[in-house]
Amino acid sequence: MVKREGNKNKFSTGHLFKEKGYEVKFMYVGDAFFDNMEDFFSGNDYEIVDKKTFAPNEITFANIWGVCDEDMYNKAIKVMNKEAAANKPFFNHVMTVSNHRPFTYPNGKIDIPGDAKFRDGGVKYTDYALKKIFEMAKKQPWFTKTVFVILADHCASSAGKTELPADRYRIPAMIYSPGFIEPQKYMHFHVTN
Repeated sequence: MVKREGNKNKFSTGHLFKEKGYEVKFMYVGDAFFDNMEDFFSGNDYEIVDKKTFAPNEITFANIWGVCDEDMYNKAIKVMNKEAAANKPFFNHVMTVSNHRPFTYPNGKIDIPGDAKFRDGGVKYTDYALKKIFEMAKKQPWFTKTVFVILADHCASSAGKTELPADRYRIPAMIYSPGFIEPQKYMHFHVTN
């Protein structure tokens, strides 16, 4: 969908929030030109915040994909604080890639070296960085009025011989909003033959 012709002005989450008066942004650690994301998201009511918008002093670590999760989250907090100061509601889609090959991240953050190029390290660093953004977010006045949704864009090895290998897109979703939602666990499985 992202790369197809006619991919603009779709019924999207961005469109829905924009219609309701929200600031809508797609925040990406790298260059949003990759995979036609910039064209797709900007054509569907999102403003783009990507590596090109980072000042040099906002980047502490980068790899082939872009800046590390912590750099993206620091930028996201700045953007959200600016949006909140303008007294406008906001919807921000933040995409990180630390658990994509080559699985590199800043050294000294977790007990697996950042240059080990090991999936377990990428996943553990992702968890570490998520903890950091929530620690920062909890200190912001907008935190109790915010719903965070954490999910993956796909599973490992999602490329296949079919146009969309659906079995590689069964992903977990977590919703975190202490101001609105009581903790619970919900599991749904759909099996087809």
